[in-house]
Amino acid sequence: MPNPKRPNFLEKIDPILERYGLILESDLHLPSVVSTIIGESIHGSWWGHSQGNTIYQTLGILNRRPDILLTKLLSRKTTFVHRRLWPGFLTIATSREPWQLDHLSPNAQKLLYAVQQKGKLSTNDYSKDSGVKIGVLGDAARELEARILVYGIGFHSESGSHAKRLKTWDTWAKDTKYKWKKIDPDVAKQGFENIALKLKERYSVRPKLPWDKLSVSRTRKKVARRKG
Repeated sequence: MPNPKRPNFLEKIDPILERYGLILESDLHLPSVVSTIIGESIHGSWWGHSQGNTIYQTLGILNRRPDILLTKLLSRKTTFVHRRLWPGFLTIATSREPWQLDHLSPNAQKLLYAVQQKGKLSTNDYSKDSGVKIGVLGDAARELEARILVYGIGFHSESGSHAKRLKTWDTWAKDTKYKWKKIDPDVAKQGFENIALKLKERYSVRPKLPWDKLSVSRTRKKVARRKG
């Protein structure tokens, strides 16, 4: 007998992207690629799951799609962001506001400066040039990604160690051949805050946004004043 048709999980993922404009890789409460494939949320890593190969392949397909951006956005977790949200996201990411730059560790500051000077770099090459251990650079890279200061993608170096390829957002846009115009940063943040509230209404959990340490109400008041 022929094998049953392999399920196309993108048919379930695309409606989530259409509704919210984004989806998490994995999460216990909010819509994610992993829970969509498995049918339930799981604790810890999905690598050892029986559907692990399907999850890996689906994540790869999403990561290669020209209308999807992979970044750390919701609750500092890997988030797939649809193209329609890119102008607002890039406006926020390149705003260089205090929540992005204040209290960065010295290693993160140095790494950010290096990325800005070169446009793009890999942490394994930078480790060789600077003498900073790859593990230290990994921590610094995660710090920059959590504040959406850079685009980052992980890979295994020739030595087998985990490393990151980092880019400025301007370099990412150039490499992606994506042209965009900045919008009002407060309006951009309000758009993502509205999505977060929409998710809370549906799933009873509001994802944390990178700038949440600042007053959300203050952002809303600014937007209201500018619309008035």
